[in-house]
Amino acid sequence: MSFIAPLNFLFAGLLGAIVLLYILRLKRKERVVPSNMLWQSAIRDLQANAPWQKLRSSLLMWLQLAFVALAVLALVRPALRVLSRGGQSVAIILDASASMGATDVSSSRFDAAKNQATQLINALSSSDSATILWAGPQTRVLAPLSSDKGALKRALSNASNADTGCDLRGAITLAASLLKDKQKNSNTAQIYVISDGAVPAVQDLDVQDVGLQFVRVGSSSNNVAITALDARRGYAGGSAQVFTTVSNYSDQTRSVNLELARGEDLIEVRPISVPAAKKAADGSILPGSHAELFDDLRFNDGQFIARLSGDNFKDDLASDNVAYASLDAPRIVNVWLASDNVFLEKALNVDTNTRIFVGADSGGRDFDVVVCDGTVPKNLGGANQFIFNATTPLCPVEVVGTAPQPAVADYDRQSPVTRYAPWNDIKFAQSMAVTVKDWGQAVVEAERTPLVVAGEKGGQRVVWCGFDLRDTDLPLRVAFPIFVTNAVRWLSAPRGSNETADGAPLRTGEAVSLLAPPAVKQVSIALPDGSKLEETRDSTGDDGAITFDGAQKVGTYTASGGNWKQTFSVSLLNKSESDISPRANLQIADKKPIQAENRARTNRELWGYLVLFGLCILGIEWWVFHRGV
Repeated sequence: MSFIAPLNFLFAGLLGAIVLLYILRLKRKERVVPSNMLWQSAIRDLQANAPWQKLRSSLLMWLQLAFVALAVLALVRPALRVLSRGGQSVAIILDASASMGATDVSSSRFDAAKNQATQLINALSSSDSATILWAGPQTRVLAPLSSDKGALKRALSNASNADTGCDLRGAITLAASLLKDKQKNSNTAQIYVISDGAVPAVQDLDVQDVGLQFVRVGSSSNNVAITALDARRGYAGGSAQVFTTVSNYSDQTRSVNLELARGEDLIEVRPISVPAAKKAADGSILPGSHAELFDDLRFNDGQFIARLSGDNFKDDLASDNVAYASLDAPRIVNVWLASDNVFLEKALNVDTNTRIFVGADSGGRDFDVVVCDGTVPKNLGGANQFIFNATTPLCPVEVVGTAPQPAVADYDRQSPVTRYAPWNDIKFAQSMAVTVKDWGQAVVEAERTPLVVAGEKGGQRVVWCGFDLRDTDLPLRVAFPIFVTNAVRWLSAPRGSNETADGAPLRTGEAVSLLAPPAVKQVSIALPDGSKLEETRDSTGDDGAITFDGAQKVGTYTASGGNWKQTFSVSLLNKSESDISPRANLQIADKKPIQAENRARTNRELWGYLVLFGLCILGIEWWVFHRGV
């Protein structure tokens, strides 16, 4: 039992007041009478009302105390947690993230969540209404507020989970907004979040007076996952290398086979042992991990597939047992170095696929990338730009001043421009102080200004650096040739290509650029499950590529239109989703965590029964008083 308004227990002081009234009865005025024979009952009443007289048991007093006690209990609103029987206005949120595909319960966690939602729908009365929300990378309303149980169940039956994360905050905010008007007219608006709780803490959320309950599904953390995969060629060219990390979230050491394939051809199988997970002091799981490097491969391009297998291998989540990474075939990149800088020239020559032209004049040639150091030539044309200590009309920044001796505060380790390049402790004498335009992205930042900004506009890419290479020790660091090679490879990639670096995997939920020719107006996309989606050129950007954001399932997608075809594969590679251990509570902002329930429950308030019982006692008290019992 719980009390919804415990502060009302303060009214229990009225019990003491009643007892005090029975001790301190009124003192009457004295009168002289000829005889007391006719006043015996009055004398007894006078004795009972003497100040501070010993309290005597009285049926009326006990009835009055019982009535006040029941009234106080009704005011604190005692309630029992019982299985939900519906409510006037209900929002059902289904967690549709990747971890809900775990099969530690019958069929899957998502199917178990649908069963819980069906029970809530069945419990609705004719005057109740419910809405169903799908919480995946974005929130979708599967069914608006309705009293039609059939329509609600049909919307529920067609739902399936995605291999992505979950925007739970957006789903709860939308649900609270849908129920806000209903809550004004009743006290029964309720949000049910049906989830395994494997979501980050929800921040900056206020559901006001709408009730919120966490219904948990799932029972175990038996999962082994590929949590990292990367394919790359050496910076001086050569064959491909594939790096992968396997994580174990179960409480036992797991022995599995790690397969590496190129397309349909199996390259190698390695038996590995992944240590068991451990529990941290806060109760979270620290997975065991094992890393493997496949090097000296005889290939320098292609789609590489890492997969977990084994005769006795089985875990509860299949979507993270495979991952994909692709390397495009190497091609010659023509670079114009429009200034005489030995450091830049040597760094550009690291990649054997780069052809460099040095000089102040392009000589009428067409180039993939133009590198400017301090000065900008007039005839840049439509080439992509790599700029040091200068600005061009394409630059993604606005100069606002100068920053003396900037220190690197942070850099983007996932960006295709700065990955693998350690920017720690690099010294700068000064840099331009700038603000970043909407289409630019700061990839290296100092405390007062960005130092390196990358962006793409109108099909042209640019990497801008606000410092002079002669005023920094960057050219003497190992990061410099890595950074220059990364930048040139990203700048020379096909226009409109995906933001990930060559060899970095695409993840579920990320937008994918479909590089269809301008003549292709309609694109058909075959999904991993065999179904198809249609995309039109209405959703293009400045580069003419069609943006597709529906890659929400792990696997291979094929986009086609006319004689054009593009194939791409997406992977989960999400540590938080691979940690499928059910959570004991749901953390909402800085409020007290919401404890998990195994089934949807609600508060059954008892104040109505207490009021009815109190009225009965009041009636008995009236009868006793008038009968003089």
